[in-house]
Amino acid sequence: MLRFGSKAAKKEEMFRVPFFRQLSLKIFGKFFSQRFNGGSIDLNLRRSKLGLSRVEFYSRSAMILVISTVAAIVLDIVLALTKPHLAFLIFAVTFLVLAALLAILLETPNTIIRTRRRRIDSMLTIASGFFATMSSADIPIDIIMKDLGESRQYGEISREAKSIWIRSELFGMDIISSIKESIRTSASHKFAEFLQGIVTSVNSGGDLKQYFIMKASQYQGELSTLIKQNSNSMGILAESFVTVAVAFPLILLIMVGIVAFLSPSSPTGLIAIMILTVALIIPVILALFGYFFSSTMGEIEL
Repeated sequence: MLRFGSKAAKKEEMFRVPFFRQLSLKIFGKFFSQRFNGGSIDLNLRRSKLGLSRVEFYSRSAMILVISTVAAIVLDIVLALTKPHLAFLIFAVTFLVLAALLAILLETPNTIIRTRRRRIDSMLTIASGFFATMSSADIPIDIIMKDLGESRQYGEISREAKSIWIRSELFGMDIISSIKESIRTSASHKFAEFLQGIVTSVNSGGDLKQYFIMKASQYQGELSTLIKQNSNSMGILAESFVTVAVAFPLILLIMVGIVAFLSPSSPTGLIAIMILTVALIIPVILALFGYFFSSTMGEIEL
C-alpha cells in the first residue's frame, strides 16, 4: 500500500504544472490565446521538445521579460541616483540588454532545434548500426524503437525513438503513422529522411534489414569524410585562436603599456583601455572560441 502511494505521488509530481508556468498562464494566457495564431511556432515547439504549447511559451517569455524589466528599472534608478552623469548611458545599456533578452527568448525554440539537429546528425551513424544489428535478428520495428528509446547513450535519437514508441504503445497509433509523425516533427532533416526510408520500405514490401545495412554503410562513409573536414576546421580554429586570442591581446597590452609609460600626460584613458581589454575583450574572445570549438567538436560522434 505504501509502495502504491509512493508511485502515485511520484506520478502526480511528474504531471504537476510548475507554479511559474501556472502564474504566467493566469496573467498572459488569455491575451496570447487570442493572438499570434498560425505560423511555424507550434511546429518549432514540437521539434524543440520544450514541452510547451504556443500560449505557454509566449506567456512564460512575457513573464520573464516583465520580471527582468521591473528589476532592471529598479536597479537603473538606484544607479542613476548615485551616478546622475551616467544616467543616460545606464538606461541605454538597459534597453539594449532587455531587447537582447527578448530576442533570445523568442529565438529559444530555433536555438534548441539547431542544437538537437547537430546532436541527432552526429549520432545517426552509430544509431543506424543499432538498427542494422537489431533487424538482423528479425526484431520488429516497434521493438527496435522501444529498445532504442531506452538506450540513453544515443542521446536525442533515443528521445525521438521513445516518442515513436509511446505514440504507438500508449496512444494506439500504428507504428508507421507514428514514424510519419516523427518525420514531420523531427529536428533533423537527415533523420527524417532515414525514417522516411523505413516507411517506404515497409509500404513497398522491401527488405528492412537490407535497408538498415545499406544506410549504416552510407553513414559510415560520410562519417570518414566529415572527420577529415572536422579536423581541418579544428586546425583553422586553433591557428585563429593563437592569432586572435593570444597574440593580439598580448601585443595590444604591450603597446598600450609602452605608450602609457612614455606619455607625458596622465595615462588614465590608456589604463582604461588596458582594463577593458583584460576584463571584457579577452573573456569575450575566449568565450566565442570556446563556443566555436564545442560546436565543431559536436558535429561528429565516434
